[in-house]
Amino acid sequence: TKCQKWNKLSSLFYRNQRNVSSSALLPFNSPRINSQKRIGPHNINVLSILIGSLLGDGHMEKDEHGFGSRFVFYQYKCNGEYLLWLHSSLTDLGYCKKEIPLIKTRTSNKTELIHYYFRFRTFTFSSFNWIYDSFYINNRKVIPNFIGEYLTPLALAIWIMDDGSLYKNKGLKFCTNSFTLKEIKFLQNILLEKYNLKSTIHKTGLINQYNIYILKSSMNDLIDIVKPHIHPTMMYKIINY
Repeated sequence: TKCQKWNKLSSLFYRNQRNVSSSALLPFNSPRINSQKRIGPHNINVLSILIGSLLGDGHMEKDEHGFGSRFVFYQYKCNGEYLLWLHSSLTDLGYCKKEIPLIKTRTSNKTELIHYYFRFRTFTFSSFNWIYDSFYINNRKVIPNFIGEYLTPLALAIWIMDDGSLYKNKGLKFCTNSFTLKEIKFLQNILLEKYNLKSTIHKTGLINQYNIYILKSSMNDLIDIVKPHIHPTMMYKIINY
């Protein structure tokens, strides 16, 4: 089947992408450790990946007892190499199971088309609760006040790879539809103050939904900031400049 073929290809890609000397799981990151005892530490690169993903397609879940939280990553097949890279990176750091994410299918209720996607979760950490509690209010993802501290070049690159769209000779759009206008203006100010990236806010055509557009005049600066962290399969989001 198509799924079996793509899963074999994913396995080959994954083995080629893994570092030869992959780091061993840290003791507190073992799958059998209770989430209450799984407390990190989390370095800035890990937090950049995780928080950058929350600005984009990533989301979080709390366990059924509320003791810990975990991250969930999801991408369609066309972005499969990027997701496998994320999984490989987090596995090497001891944050998720070693099993390679397999491609799955779901059928759209509206169009009845079959969609192929990859999905994986991190381990559940009690030390992720502060992130969950900061990003989720009444089950809605929000922008916390401290986001500027963690919007590193790596986090910005993850955000672009998740939710950025390049407009040739115009600039780059962040799909910020799920955030409020106040939150989007806050993000816009951080991009300007921290990286001198100039942007505008545009309506999407739907009620109370807006996107951030990085201006063409700031694209070279943006590329210089994020290019070292962009996965090769995602370079199309910035390479037309």
